[in-house]
Amino acid sequence: MPKVKVEDIELYYELHGEGTPLVMIMGWGRSSGSWGSKLIGKLSKFHRVIIYDNRGTGRSDKSDLEYSMWMLADDVAGLMDIINVPKAHVLGISMGGFIAQELALNHPEKVLSLILCSTSCGGPDRAQKRAELSAQNRTLMNPPPELSREEVLKRQWGMIYTQRYVQENMEELMKAAAKPSKYPTPPFVWRRQAQAGLNFYTYDRLPNIRVPTMVLGGEEDIMTPPENSRILADNIPGAQLRLFKDAAHGFLWEVMDQAVRAILDFLAGVS
Repeated sequence: MPKVKVEDIELYYELHGEGTPLVMIMGWGRSSGSWGSKLIGKLSKFHRVIIYDNRGTGRSDKSDLEYSMWMLADDVAGLMDIINVPKAHVLGISMGGFIAQELALNHPEKVLSLILCSTSCGGPDRAQKRAELSAQNRTLMNPPPELSREEVLKRQWGMIYTQRYVQENMEELMKAAAKPSKYPTPPFVWRRQAQAGLNFYTYDRLPNIRVPTMVLGGEEDIMTPPENSRILADNIPGAQLRLFKDAAHGFLWEVMDQAVRAILDFLAGVS
């Protein structure tokens, strides 16, 4: 599988399909494998989909130094240069949306359009999740020994998906969780990325994003409340907004067909 040297690290990447390039940026602590073959398969029927592992995750190098979102965005820009993709549509989810914003702000010449999923502008102007959810999220990153692995997983899924989705897909979720990860994210990378997220802030710079933009989210998102999507759409010139009912932070998987149709329709309208 291909890896390329970008600045101080080697990044792992994959190419799927043909057509106008679509770079997809994964969120906090996750690797490109988290997209899943089903979602990539649907999008790669119409676009040349580029997925990769952010530094510290998957098969990319695990550098232990201070991270920032502009650094992670520079990684994407460097990857695009090396694999000869001068310009692409860019989709980022959750923390990947932070990286996508920095890419559009710092490397606008590389971005055809921007799709921001389950994300925010960061900083004091974001709509924050409830304090007890923040505490629960920290607990689940370092779960107490009295919690079984199954209980930890169920609580994690409950923060990402709606209860109905978890109940209806429990068997599939458990099967996926039973497969040990070949490339686990080290604890220090979770911390490095989390700190980079805390330092991230674009509210004052959102009007400087001048590429066609669509903001997507789930109405039931408790990790990144949907008000964050409205803030982004209200402050990025000409941005479109779509919130999905009965879906949460992981709406891309919960309502995949609806989400893919919205993405493809948007991309088809971008000149």
